Amino acid sequence: MISCNNDPITSDIEEYLKDLKKSDKPGCEVKYAKGFSIDYYDGITKINVKNPLDKSQILNTYYLVKSDKLKSKFSGNKYVIQLPLERIAVFSGTQISSLLKLGHNNEIIGVSEANYITIPKITEGISKGSIVELASNGEFYVETALKLNPDLIFYSPYNVNESHPLAVTNILMVPYLDFKETTPLGRAEWIKFNAAFFGEENMADSIFNNIESSYNHYVDMAKTAANRPSVLSDKPFAGQWYVPGGKSYIAQLFKDAGADYIWKDDNGVASFPLDYELVFKKAVHADFWRIVGSTNDKPSYEFLEKQNELFTHFDAFKNKKIIWCDARNTAYFEKGPLEPQVLLADLIYCFHPELMPDYQPVYYFLLN
Repeated sequence: MISCNNDPITSDIEEYLKDLKKSDKPGCEVKYAKGFSIDYYDGITKINVKNPLDKSQILNTYYLVKSDKLKSKFSGNKYVIQLPLERIAVFSGTQISSLLKLGHNNEIIGVSEANYITIPKITEGISKGSIVELASNGEFYVETALKLNPDLIFYSPYNVNESHPLAVTNILMVPYLDFKETTPLGRAEWIKFNAAFFGEENMADSIFNNIESSYNHYVDMAKTAANRPSVLSDKPFAGQWYVPGGKSYIAQLFKDAGADYIWKDDNGVASFPLDYELVFKKAVHADFWRIVGSTNDKPSYEFLEKQNELFTHFDAFKNKKIIWCDARNTAYFEKGPLEPQVLLADLIYCFHPELMPDYQPVYYFLLN
């Protein structure tokens, strides 16, 4: 179980905070993300990590301090973290991208699943040995983590109520739940979470304001489209077709890009499995089909037909309206969540090319 806010170890600092007034820090408001909040006191930044799907569930609370005096005062409290951080491990590509945007890649000394990382600054560090792999293929290297001893580890828990295998090391594990946010701007706003651990809130706010402004500009552009084409998403795996829920991050992107998602009336926020026959019945006449792939083969209609001849029966296949994202070569999973304005622009260009005649897509493009 992830440590909760009512952990007795936090009672000392919570008593201390009762005598302090919250201070306003201009430009550091959390506007879209549901999974964290930040409060400022004199010399202390308090961060609550919440379940984005249930904001009443506080998973962890951290207290960031800069002074030796405050750190010493609460020396028995493992959730009191002294800044600046110098040595951290990061278990998600999105977090790595966030730290790169903030200029703090040099503090990264540990990662997981090194084979899947495509960010040059990190792959170079791995090859030189300055960055160490702490997990791979579901196996966690406890002895290596103990030897490396980072200040903390940022990780993405699939189940928020399960402790991480490396928690046995007593290294502070900080859950990073951007992937559970259901809006593109909510996911991108987690850069403010990372920034707080480095005292870089103003930089993060400036970065996010540019993202927000650009995203909203494209939303307004899509509203001028003359039509709203229908779209389905993804393709089957191991006999099941997982489609994004109607209230999911992907569904919101489709809506903002001026398209009608086939499952927009579904109330789920997560992907759910369907049989091929059910998908075909509902989506066979969809105008577009969005696919995120990662393959050494050049993506093409011929390639997809070889994967599954049944794909050829969809109108989007017949009419060459498949929207493709090469996840590996574009670093989509690492960089995309922090560039929702680019993802949105790409999709608008695919759905409504007349609105953006000179645009050059970055992640998504129509297969020829």
